[in-house]
This record gives sequence, C-alpha cells and structure tokens, in this order.
Amino acid sequence: MHFGYWTPVYGGFLRNVGDEGMPAAWSYIKQISQQADRLGYHTTLVPELYLNDRKGIDAPSLEAWSLSTGILAVTERLRVMTAVRPGFHLPAVIAKATSTISDIAGLSPRARAASL
Repeated sequence: MHFGYWTPVYGGFLRNVGDEGMPAAWSYIKQISQQADRLGYHTTLVPELYLNDRKGIDAPSLEAWSLSTGILAVTERLRVMTAVRPGFHLPAVIAKATSTISDIAGLSPRARAASL
C-alpha cells in the first residue's frame, strides 16, 4: 500500500478559512515535501489552480508545474503527480515539460516507465 498527500498550493484545504498555518510559499512546501520523503510517503498530488478557489481569488496560489519541479529537485524518493487541466495545455507542451521535469528529478526513461 502506498500513501500520498495533496500539496497545499493554496495555503491549506479549508474553504475561506484565513490562516491554517500552511502558507502558500515555497519554503513551506519544501519543508513538508522533504518531511514526507523522510517519512516514506510515496506520492504527492500538486493541483493546478491558477485562482485560489479555497481561500478566495485574491489569496496566493502557487503554480503547479514549477512547484512540481522544485519538489522533485529537493526530495529523493517522493513521486509527484501534477494535475493537468484537460484542454488547457497543448499535449506536446505537457509531454516536453514532463520529460524535462523527469530529467531534473534524475529519472531515466526506464525508471520513469517503471514508476508509473
């Protein structure tokens, strides 16, 4: 059995609750990602949200693809599943981006295929 978690790109999970103590900031995401990696979590889901639908549209929200790259660069075993909005991105662009992100994470093509 594998365990995973949602990365709080929007500063928490509760709708319209101000401060949950989970800032939408790289320093916090880096800290929880590295802790999850040490604890043996398998996967994190990084949702792609351009407007913060949890805290309000004026609240901060981190960009999923850059964040996924950062998480993979600072962890050793943690897998990242980045949400893709269908019809929002060109498939060829997503394929190229994920290939580059996998390279940054140190995954060879064979390792990528085995991890799916």
